[in-house]
Formats: sequence, structure tokens, C-alpha cells
Amino acid sequence: MKVNFRLIFRLAIHVTLSLVLVVVLINVELYVLTEWLLPQSGDRQDAFVLNGMLFIILFFILFLGWTIGKPLFYIIGWINQLASGIYVRPDHHRKIYARNKKKLKRPYHLYKELIVQLHTLADVLETSKQARIRSDNMQKEWIAGISHDLKTPLTYIKGYSSMLLTPHYDWNTEEKRKFLMEIEHKADHMQELIGDLNLSFRMDDQQLPLKLESTDLVEYVKRIMVDVANDPRAVGYHLSFETDEPFMEKLLDIKLLGRALHNLLLNAILHNPAGTKVHIQISRTTHLNIRITDDGIGMDEESLEGLFNKYYRGTTTDSRSEGTGLGMAIAKQLVLAHGGDIHVTSTVNVGTSITVMLPQ
Repeated sequence: MKVNFRLIFRLAIHVTLSLVLVVVLINVELYVLTEWLLPQSGDRQDAFVLNGMLFIILFFILFLGWTIGKPLFYIIGWINQLASGIYVRPDHHRKIYARNKKKLKRPYHLYKELIVQLHTLADVLETSKQARIRSDNMQKEWIAGISHDLKTPLTYIKGYSSMLLTPHYDWNTEEKRKFLMEIEHKADHMQELIGDLNLSFRMDDQQLPLKLESTDLVEYVKRIMVDVANDPRAVGYHLSFETDEPFMEKLLDIKLLGRALHNLLLNAILHNPAGTKVHIQISRTTHLNIRITDDGIGMDEESLEGLFNKYYRGTTTDSRSEGTGLGMAIAKQLVLAHGGDIHVTSTVNVGTSITVMLPQ
């Protein structure tokens, strides 16, 4: 803890002035008693004894005041440290405890509740500070990743456009069609990235009214699964479907919830090796449950905790894992907007299970 010399100087001045004032008052009282009120020598002797006792009492009071004030000095210094943004405990924190390091020393015991609350406050502030630092670092990495993801397709688009426009070579029809298909693919990818960003910011500002309509949840989820299965990136993966009931009517926003389920299913494809089995099951309990289970690589604790974080892009370096890192965060926000929730369990090298729970 940084020593507050100004505070120490002020306390020293107050103590010194208090002692001087006490000495002056005692001498004035002694003079009045011995010269005016008690002129006899015997009376003077009694006055000296009386004043000696008074001096001892006053000295004891000052000592007691310092004993009580010492913990206050410690607490004020700690509060000043917290106000300065330093949330660790003071350097001489251990000195306020007895040898067993469990009980406070007697002068500090009076302020036990306050010291405990300061401990809690310091721990909460330090935890919040570290979380903010991690979030800031993740946000910087996320922005760098977004910049890279936007720059990469732009590079392809510019490169293929320059090749088509070059006067030095006459491209045939098939070559032109191939170049244009690549340009269209990269443009679609950029459009998807920008759409994710726009949707995420709109949800942050709560500008996303749902357009609810009655839908058969079973048929609805089945169509989404078929759409993902037809994606070229899903080649080599095994998707299966199961339902406890053939028909489940539900009010939902077809476009937005479909976006969430599509993101969850595609995530199971992009982050697992070919040959992974992805199973979708619909059941009814206290909620309408959509469970997506895979037998892929699974996730560790860190990845699981950051899965739905807006700025978390995972630890994979697989080039197939394109995207903003917003897909899972958007999926959860869209499910929450429907009054539901998402529960995830995962084990490394065993697989992952994601359950979307919607109110009935």
C-alpha cells in the first residue's frame, strides 16, 4: 500500500497540538490551584498529586485514542488505495492479524465487520477489473479478426476482377464463369459478415421486434436440418433426426429462430472433423426442447465458458471456420428473445450437446 505522507503529517500535527494543549491546560490549572485557590503548602502538595493523576488519566486517554485511531488510519489508507484503482490488499495486511492469522488483533477487532466488507469489496473490484481486461483483449482480437475476415474476400474479389479486366489475355467462357462464381461466393461471405454485425448491434439496442406466427416445430426443424445437410460444407457428415411427437405447434419468428438453429447446426459441422455424427432430437417436457448432439472433438472448460461471448472466436485455427465469431452469441440472443434458453454440455474427445429450450 502506498504510504499517504499527507495523512501521516496531519495526524502527527493533531497529536502534537493535542499534547501541547494538554500540557498548557495542566500548567494553567496547576498555577491557579497553587497560587490562588490553594495557597497553603499542604494544599499545593495535594494539588500536585491531583494534577499528576489528571496527567496520567489524560495520557491514558491519548494512548487509548491512538489505539482506536490506528485501525482507522489503516482503513482510511486502504480506502484511498481502492479509490486509486489498486484492489489488492495492503502490504502490511498480515500485521493486523494474530499469529494464527485467523483472528484480528485486539485494536482491529472493533472494526471486524468493516474490514471483512473491505476484503469483499477489494476482491469483487479486482475480479471485475480482470474480467474487463480479458474482455478488452478479446474485443481487440475480435476486431482484428473481423478486419482479416473482411480483407480476405476483398483480396479475392479484387484479384479475380483484375484478371478478368486484363487486356493481355482473352479468357474463355468457362474460365470467366469460374472467376465470377468465386467473386459471388466471396461477396456472399462479406454480406453474411456484415449481416451478423448489423443483427448483433440491433439486438444490443433491443431493436428486434419478433414477427410471431403459428408453426409446426417438428417440420420446421426438419427443414432446417435438410438445408444444412445440403450445404457443401456438410459433405462427409452424418445428420439424423428424431422426435417424440409428430406435431408440435408453436408461435415463433420463422426467420430469426431459423437463423439461430442454422448457426447451431452449422457450428457442429464447421468445428468437427468429417465423419462426425450430428443428431437432432425434439422432445416435450416443461419446455419444447431441441437437442443437437455430436460425437466430435468436444470443448474444454475455457471454450465452453466463452462459447456465447460476443467477442469469443474459439481456439481453432482451422481455415474452414470462417465467420465473425458472432454466430453462437447471436443464436443465444435470438433464443432468449423467444423467451427460451440454451444449455450446453461438452467433453473433450467425446462430443457436445446443445439444448434449446423454448416455452410451450
